Amino acid sequence: MKFWVMRLVRSLLGISLRSKIVGLVVSLLLLLSVTVLIQTERSISPFMNQQLDAQGISTGKYIADRSPEYIYRGDHFKLYTLIRDARNSNENIRYIFIIDADETVLVDTFGNALPYGLLAANQVKPSEAYHVNVIDTEEGLVRDIALPLSDGKLGTVRIGMSVQEITQAKSKLLVTLSIATLTFMLIGLVMAYLLAHLLSTPYRRMFEATKIYASGDLSYRIPEWSIQDEGGQLTHAFNLMIESMEKSALEIKELSNMRQGLAEKLMQVQEEERSHLARELHDETSQSLASLRLGLKYTEKAPTLEQATVRLIEVRKLLDQTFDGIRRLITVLRPSVLEEGELGQAVKRYAQEFEKRYGIQLDIEIADVSGKLSGEVASSLYRIVQEALTNIARHAQAQQVSIVLTNYLGEVNLTIEDNGQGFNVTEELAKRVANRKFGLFGIQERVAVIGGSFQIESALAQGTTIYVKVPEGLRSDEENNRPLSG
Repeated sequence: MKFWVMRLVRSLLGISLRSKIVGLVVSLLLLLSVTVLIQTERSISPFMNQQLDAQGISTGKYIADRSPEYIYRGDHFKLYTLIRDARNSNENIRYIFIIDADETVLVDTFGNALPYGLLAANQVKPSEAYHVNVIDTEEGLVRDIALPLSDGKLGTVRIGMSVQEITQAKSKLLVTLSIATLTFMLIGLVMAYLLAHLLSTPYRRMFEATKIYASGDLSYRIPEWSIQDEGGQLTHAFNLMIESMEKSALEIKELSNMRQGLAEKLMQVQEEERSHLARELHDETSQSLASLRLGLKYTEKAPTLEQATVRLIEVRKLLDQTFDGIRRLITVLRPSVLEEGELGQAVKRYAQEFEKRYGIQLDIEIADVSGKLSGEVASSLYRIVQEALTNIARHAQAQQVSIVLTNYLGEVNLTIEDNGQGFNVTEELAKRVANRKFGLFGIQERVAVIGGSFQIESALAQGTTIYVKVPEGLRSDEENNRPLSG
């Protein structure tokens, strides 16, 4: 039983929102209508019976006031005329008869004998003003009213009030009320349908829109109503959410394209570095080694020890030059000071080479972070400085560059500022994919990898400033206190 109840509840809850609203409103209207009809029927029946009894009692008192005179004189004709006129004056009166103290019928409106059992169907005590009893007859229910004559000394007046007319009136009233209730139910059904349509439309449209979005089309927008109720506000908020999703999707697509372009550039740079390294090794190292080999050969053929010594000195000088060239290549590829976290020294050395190569003046202010930066952060910040200076040399047309590196409470701040021609940041970032400019994006990606934040400020003819902040850039206390090996 419980299983079927739960299954029925799930089925009811699984219907559409519109059906739920219409069903709920119709159920409430039906319950209200049935309640009104039942309550009306319960309320009107006692009221009509009271009115019917009041009519019978009023007629009975009228007869009771006038009949004693006729009874004393024995004028049964006048007594009959009295009850006949009283009966004819009210359509609800079914019969009237008068009995004496010995329960002998004096007059009646039946014309023949009283129906069997009617005489004993209702009794009134002398101390009672009247007594009412409901009698079930062949013609329907009759409310029999008995009133004593002269406190019962002269007999009793019996009046039968038929409930047929009030039953018909009650039936007509209930039918009219039922028709009115049904009319209101139909109106309520229409209003419920319109209300359900109004309330469910935003949800239905959002459901249809989700199918479109699921296909990958985020450009569709749900039509918004001029009615700004909860449904209208929900539709507006839904459209705003989709706009945000579309913007995020475009940004993700742009980032994907940028990363792909950055990967291509990285491969290109690697190939260029390999070519540069190959040229350096060929032009300098290879020639130096060939000269060393030739010098050693001449040393072997030296006729005297003094000449061999002179030639060995020349070979040693050539070997020192070869070491210097190899050391310079190693420094360009990976400064050894970065292995020890000496970011300041690495930046200063690179800045000196940059000034010699491009003739751009560099102003460097670097805090003492020796041994505090992790290798990953130090390497990333060094590459960011390299990339930024390369961009300045290629595009900024600057004469002066400032590099400031500070740390405070575990936070590293790197600021690179130039006095070059500047640019419109928004436009430049928007067309960076089309123009295949990945310098700033590369810096941004490096900052993101080490968990930092990146900001750029620039304007035409006002230079450019790059801000890099790495909240967790410094080593932890455990790393700072760790003893150095070797």
